Amino acid sequence: MFAPSSARYPRWFQAALVVLLGGLFTGLLFHRLTWTDWGRPHWLNGDPLEVYTRVQIAAEQPGQALRHFSQVERLGAPDGADWSAYPVPDRLVFVLTGQLSRLTGLFTAINLVSALFTGLNAASFYLCARWLRCRWEWALALGLVFAFSNYNLRWGVTLSLSQTFVYPPLILLCAWAARRGEARPNRTGWKILAAGLGLWLGISNPYLAYFAGVVAGGALLLALVRRNPWSRKIPLLVFLGCLLGSFLASNATYIGQRLRGVTGHALLRNPGDFQVYALRPVEWLVPPADHRVPALAAIGRSWMSARHNTGEFFYNYLGLLGIVALAGLLAAGLLRLHRHQWLRLDSCLGLAWITAFGIAGGINTWLGAAGFELFRASTRIGIFTLIWVLFFAGRWLTQQSRRLPRFASVVGAALISLAACWEETPPLGDDPLVGESNLSRWHLYENATDNLERTLPAGAAVFQLPAVPFPEAGATLGMPDYEHALPFLASHTLRFSYGHLRVDPALSWGRYVSRLPAAELVTALEQAGFSALWLDQRAYADNGAALINSLQALDLSELVPPDPALPVRIFRLHAANRPQAPDYHDPRLREPWQEGPVPAGQPHLLALSGWFPLETAEAKQWRWVTREAQLGLWVDSAVSAKLRFRLDGPGSSTVLLQLNGRALQTLHPGKEIQEVELLLAKGLTTLEWRLEGQTFRPGGADPRELGFMVENLSVSVP
Repeated sequence: MFAPSSARYPRWFQAALVVLLGGLFTGLLFHRLTWTDWGRPHWLNGDPLEVYTRVQIAAEQPGQALRHFSQVERLGAPDGADWSAYPVPDRLVFVLTGQLSRLTGLFTAINLVSALFTGLNAASFYLCARWLRCRWEWALALGLVFAFSNYNLRWGVTLSLSQTFVYPPLILLCAWAARRGEARPNRTGWKILAAGLGLWLGISNPYLAYFAGVVAGGALLLALVRRNPWSRKIPLLVFLGCLLGSFLASNATYIGQRLRGVTGHALLRNPGDFQVYALRPVEWLVPPADHRVPALAAIGRSWMSARHNTGEFFYNYLGLLGIVALAGLLAAGLLRLHRHQWLRLDSCLGLAWITAFGIAGGINTWLGAAGFELFRASTRIGIFTLIWVLFFAGRWLTQQSRRLPRFASVVGAALISLAACWEETPPLGDDPLVGESNLSRWHLYENATDNLERTLPAGAAVFQLPAVPFPEAGATLGMPDYEHALPFLASHTLRFSYGHLRVDPALSWGRYVSRLPAAELVTALEQAGFSALWLDQRAYADNGAALINSLQALDLSELVPPDPALPVRIFRLHAANRPQAPDYHDPRLREPWQEGPVPAGQPHLLALSGWFPLETAEAKQWRWVTREAQLGLWVDSAVSAKLRFRLDGPGSSTVLLQLNGRALQTLHPGKEIQEVELLLAKGLTTLEWRLEGQTFRPGGADPRELGFMVENLSVSVP
């Protein structure tokens, strides 16, 4: 079954032609018909900007990109960003892409590498289908269908999750290991394949490695249940060993920091995410909202509306051909089950295994609840379904086509491939306005940073407002995520404050100075060595008008003339000749109770520990606590203060308020506003809140254990 068939041309030559064909088809899909077209950014917002940023860093600092990203020079000003607590994947791929970008330009390099991976996906499936004795025309046709699937195309820009060319040979390896019977002696080819796949996946995107380990682990379990000889299980053990070793070596820095508790909040993960991003088998059947056929697109929009725009949509859509093949695979499985052909159910058992693993409440959810919360998006394991159903389709179509003249088989394969690829591929390149809009927007940032680099000294530091973390900050009002990366990408020597992880004290400092009045903000930035202030107006409810007016009142000049098309204002700062390093141990850098400037002369309210994130609705703002929490109040001099708030929670509960370990007041939940008189010493005063009563769980999509809530907290001094 797994012996290669004879071929007129060498397999490597056939694979090279398929790679070339996949790359050419990618160019046609995205309307990249000239070399200039390959340099246009098709995506210029959201997650692709994170990819572009890593490629740019790899171009400028290949050594850092290969090792641990502990000192990113042009991000995280004034000191540089430290990404060692962030599991940066695919370092080798990004370094090679970064070096290519030095020759071709950033977007050209990324587009070329993405097209290369598309071709490799097609070639990998083609070679595996040929190994399964599919006719070359059907192997090629379905290889292209696999390469241009929704999953691979939509993840293509990441240069990571689209590397699914490793999965078809992994499926063959798992099938060979699970097959009954003694293997032929000296089958070293399987061991070499297993080692190569394991080593490559270990240094690739962690999700690819994780799901490969899940599928291989399921195959090993099946081989053990069937009591297969060790000659079949050894290659699978080689794969798992190489995968684990390569993964641990590649992510050693991150894992070490994780064990020391440093990385706990670098990436925000919530137990509820395992429900939101779970595998939903029905999504194999749901067409995308941007499907080429309006009726099918309407189904996708309805599904998206019903899902309330949560999770990852449409990546797992199999296409009409894939859906038919899935129905055929399941029907064949039921027939074999009826005939008690237990050894011919491997594909169906694989589908059952990944479904049990990935669905909401499945094995992955339990792993997340146990603390293994990094891999929340189990929906991404669904790509294996497409491989299984297309292998089934290739075998079935090959058998049926043997009754036809070879010419008819080739024509049929070509027509089915074209129709399936047309139906399955989203019209990503059909709107020329998208490309033109992105290119125009990119030129605006290029011109702005070019003006800055001509005006400011080489290596000048630019502080960016608002201060947001990297990665996964989410949108800040109208400013999308990763927007602060654009001036970094468009410049050559400037350093930018953006790029700090959530756990970095430098980000806390940036957020603190952002809340200062304009005059104090400017003074703090100039003392820290910043030469410019970059303000993205979309992140402010008033479009930044109040802050801009305050900065203009300080007679700060603008380095770039205001442009309605560029939602950014850039002010000149005068960096100190001898900059002073910020004090990252200042208690005021701790998380504020709420965002926004602190009125002059008023205490700073700090959510020191125990508080859930701030929630808002209309004129209300509140934070929940499970059992205990600490509130910090900072003042420059001793003063009397009045704390006002409303306490809510189960009616039978009470909350004990303590100051410096001394009971201050006992509070009861209710609708009335409560007031507490305090005498604050200079510096930080810590107020402790402790629940005396039962906690509860709200249920639904909210997995938290809650005790009480403090609403509209404010503090005032005479």
